[in-house]
Amino acid sequence: MGKAGIKADTVIYGDGQLRNAPVWSAAHRQPSRYKTLLIIIAVTGFLTILITMPRLIFVTVTGALTVIICIMATLRLLGCIIALRRTPRIYPDPDIWPFYTVLVPMRDEAHMVPRLMDGLAALDYPAARLEIMMISEANDSDTTAAVMSRLRPPFKSVVVPVSLPATKPKALNVAMKTAKGDIITIYDAEDRPHPGQLKAAARALHADPKLGGVQAPLSYYNSAQNWLTRQFTLEYDALFRVWNPLLTAIGLPFPLGGTSNHVTRKALDTAGRWDPHNVTEDADLSFRLAAYGYALGCIDPPTGEEALSDYDNWKKQRMRWQKGYIQTWTVHMRQLRGFGKARFIALQVTIGATLLASFLHPLAIVGMAVVWAFWAAGILPVPPHPIYFALMVFGYGAALTCAAMGAYIAGRKYLWRSLIWMPAYWVMLFWPSVLAAIEFVRAPFYWHKTGHGHAKLDQNMPGYIDECRPARHVNAYGQSDTS
Repeated sequence: MGKAGIKADTVIYGDGQLRNAPVWSAAHRQPSRYKTLLIIIAVTGFLTILITMPRLIFVTVTGALTVIICIMATLRLLGCIIALRRTPRIYPDPDIWPFYTVLVPMRDEAHMVPRLMDGLAALDYPAARLEIMMISEANDSDTTAAVMSRLRPPFKSVVVPVSLPATKPKALNVAMKTAKGDIITIYDAEDRPHPGQLKAAARALHADPKLGGVQAPLSYYNSAQNWLTRQFTLEYDALFRVWNPLLTAIGLPFPLGGTSNHVTRKALDTAGRWDPHNVTEDADLSFRLAAYGYALGCIDPPTGEEALSDYDNWKKQRMRWQKGYIQTWTVHMRQLRGFGKARFIALQVTIGATLLASFLHPLAIVGMAVVWAFWAAGILPVPPHPIYFALMVFGYGAALTCAAMGAYIAGRKYLWRSLIWMPAYWVMLFWPSVLAAIEFVRAPFYWHKTGHGHAKLDQNMPGYIDECRPARHVNAYGQSDTS
């Protein structure tokens, strides 16, 4: 795996495209002398004011957080309204279906290969216009052997040489050296994509040349397994059924998911493909696509995934996601001028807000509970100001409403009774975020591999929840269609 302190020029890149634009790579971490000086001045100024005028800092920070919470809550409620008002629109098939490349990176997942390849073989797309590249590592002979024993058209085997960084985006770049597709998509080993997903994406990308990529919703097929999977599913339903379509509708980019995103070859090559050093290469690619003028959209045919059902695995995954978000935010904040205001705004309300919230949830929830307890016990002479309570109700109420709407659209109203526990789930994000911040300094390229294959399938969901529903997609302007 990648380790801290590895220099960019000593690492084998997947295809080397980002060498020509090092400012976009997470491998280049040293700020310029000018930026270093600005950081020192800003930190020194903040500490000076904190010591000499603490009340000013408190009022300023509280005011800024109030504005942020109100903006995010308003956007979430707007997303719920947009999600309810979506109307279908039919796009015709292209005259010739574009050639499609499906990339499937795997590591130590030989036990998942049979079901995975059977599921991918069910994709409804012209076989002559499709290649499915099963990507394994040279030092993972079991997975490679499992693939080779079942290899048949349109499947191909790609073996990635051992090199650093040992990351998923590095493997994807290696596979792209021989990929032929006009459209590229990615599936993980546990994925069960809707058979019509490729055609829905191809129609969307063909109909709107401004689109560089589209994202399919991810639906967990083991949502009812335990408390953690229920919370995980509510979180994803809010993200893919409400939040991403909202950002699409108002013309803002959003972080693509690590799987089931469909990107045109032209856009992918223009953006430099994936950064092998970024551990959330999907989110990073989203904002590079936006920087080069490409819009993002959503499609509705979902992909069934496995929600992690044990805390240790969940914590490792969240550490990687949060560390990758820190990487992505820092990379794109150093490249702002000339690359669009919408991209900057989206970076803050997605990546920035996610990071901020993960650290603030314990302070908000536990802190407010402690203050109220102290007042009730007579330790504090007056209760907290009502405006703080109203602000929490507005912020958390909007987030819970967004999750409830996402579950409703996904056909999972049975999850509504689990909404009450979501604040506790949000508090759980704090510790993985702290560990991620530490790793960002000590081991920035280390990839936490999470284990899969332990799901207990929901009885009311055979693999993907919208199996029998007409699939719709939303283009870059919020228009919806039926696939």
